[in-house]
Amino acid sequence: MNLINAYPTEAAVEDLLFYYTDAVEEDPSRAYALTSVLVALRDCSSLAMAFHVTLADLYSQSFYLDDDDNTLSPTNTYLIDCLLSGLSSKHNLSSSHDQYFEVRDGLDCHGDSSIYELWVIGACIQLLTIGSKIVSEKMFNYAANEVATKLRSQQSAGTVKELNAQKLLEVCQLFLRYELSSLLSSTAYYLSR
Repeated sequence: MNLINAYPTEAAVEDLLFYYTDAVEEDPSRAYALTSVLVALRDCSSLAMAFHVTLADLYSQSFYLDDDDNTLSPTNTYLIDCLLSGLSSKHNLSSSHDQYFEVRDGLDCHGDSSIYELWVIGACIQLLTIGSKIVSEKMFNYAANEVATKLRSQQSAGTVKELNAQKLLEVCQLFLRYELSSLLSSTAYYLSR
């Protein structure tokens, strides 16, 4: 934090964010902790917009599926980018069209391909990482109930074949159902008062 405060430049933010993505790609389990540090840096510096713009630019360049790496694994850079994107949205570090398009593409893809499976799982990772914001805000041009319907459609179509990926798809659907029922319960409570 002292370094960013001592040298509050966009170049320093860019360097930090490139290091952040490299560090998470090296060890994805560090993503939450490193994102918390970014949030603290953003909140204590005058460079909040630089964080937003630089991350949005990173996501516009990073969402690609490598033909050599289309396996579902913790080292898949596409899935790691989805994790980082979800964390950025959750913590208001960045929200760009590219981030939303990746989720939308994962919800709307159809076919029998490992690429489509990655898109669906990438969307699930972002949705689960973003958390309750998907219910409280109409993200990705879909309401939360539409997202849940689209995920059920992906499950019915058999887009996701790998067993652990199917479990993640199921968890994402359960999460959405829980969030939607919580929203309906709280709305009913406030309306009855």
